[in-house]
Amino acid sequence: MKGGSSTRIPRVIQAVLIVALFIAVSYFAQQYKEELAAVVEIGGAWSMLLFTLFIAAFTVLIVPLELSLLVPLGAVLWGPVPTALMSIIGWTLGSAIAFGLARRYGRTLVRRLVGLERVEELTRRVPPATFSTVVLLRLCVPVDLLSYALGLTSSLSWRTYLLATAIGVTPFGFFFAYAGALPLARQLIMITAGLALAALIFLFIRRRIAG
Repeated sequence: MKGGSSTRIPRVIQAVLIVALFIAVSYFAQQYKEELAAVVEIGGAWSMLLFTLFIAAFTVLIVPLELSLLVPLGAVLWGPVPTALMSIIGWTLGSAIAFGLARRYGRTLVRRLVGLERVEELTRRVPPATFSTVVLLRLCVPVDLLSYALGLTSSLSWRTYLLATAIGVTPFGFFFAYAGALPLARQLIMITAGLALAALIFLFIRRRIAG
């Protein structure tokens, strides 16, 4: 029991910090929208490309700044739909890189990049990888860590993996892009509901495994 609770507390704290930073960045971006838009306009299309590549890089490195920092900022600057599409492309690209690194270089590289213990723990908790399970897992498990786990253990083809990943992160991308453009009170309601739904999906998957 002690081991389980000690690993859950940091994750809960991390989730709370990510949500708090998401709301803070969204509020800041809404307050200084014109100034930030002027800076982004200088970069033109390159700023959108850089935004997408940053999301991919953060996904590979397992740095949750793309969700807490970039998505709410992008939602205010470009609007929910462009931000969602850029996020989906970035997450899919980053997860493909992580999947490929794990499949090609194995446990040694995964241990150095993200820590093998975390990946193995996740592997024990998720069902065998199929198209449908990957889609469901993308709705409730962090994109980055799952990519390394699937790269190490699954026999999924690249086409199946990429399609399932893109479909699975699409609701996630639109959800947080639209949440980033909402007022504070609505953000809290929407994010709380989204996290609750993700928890229910994960519990459903765990129950199916146990059954």
